[in-house]
Amino acid sequence: MKIRIIGFVKKYFGFEEKEVNFEGKKRLDEILDFTDVPVNLMAVIINEKAAKIDQEVENTDKVIITQIVAGG
Repeated sequence: MKIRIIGFVKKYFGFEEKEVNFEGKKRLDEILDFTDVPVNLMAVIINEKAAKIDQEVENTDKVIITQIVAGG
C-alpha cells in the first residue's frame, strides 16, 4: 500500500511517502498511529475517494492524507 502525506500533517507522521506491505485487510488506524494527529484538521483519501481513519485498506490501495484547506 502506498501512503502519501501532504501538508502540515507530515510532521505528525514523520514521512512524506511510504510503502507498507501486509496481507489481507487492515484498518488504516492499525497501520498508522493517529494518536497525536489533529484528525479534525486532515482529510483521508483512499483510491481517490474520501475515507476515515478506521476504514479497511488492502495492500494494493493508494492512501493520501492531507490537510483540510479552507478559505474565504
